[in-house]
Amino acid sequence: MLWTERTLAFEVLPKLHGAVRSQKLADVVAEHLAQTKDHAARVEQVFRAVNAEPSSNLDAAAEKLAQQHDELAEKIVDERLADAFHAIAGTATEHHELAAYDALLALGRALDLGDARALLERNRKEEEQALDKLEQELERLVKELRP
Repeated sequence: MLWTERTLAFEVLPKLHGAVRSQKLADVVAEHLAQTKDHAARVEQVFRAVNAEPSSNLDAAAEKLAQQHDELAEKIVDERLADAFHAIAGTATEHHELAAYDALLALGRALDLGDARALLERNRKEEEQALDKLEQELERLVKELRP
């Protein structure tokens, strides 16, 4: 999860923010970018709370989601359609993150991680809120595509 949050915060979301044309979608991405930096810091705190040095390993699924987005996004010439695609890619990533946090929280309950669990729960809640905002923005963008 640490690799995912760091990669999103310092590579994927800044790049996405620069690519979107809809101001409303850009605002959603910017807000979540700020949150994601906090998510990475909280995951690092969880490591320390369990007396472990923060470390990260490649999340191949998250990496593939980003690669697929980049490969397809450059082929979409209509800005409105491209923004809808960016929002779709964002929702896919949020679903992936939510599943990962659900697994970490289950592990946290099993290992009785105490206060460290609260950090993970806060991240999960913010991921869920980001998903809701992306889905609302996607719905708005799709309505604009209709003739």
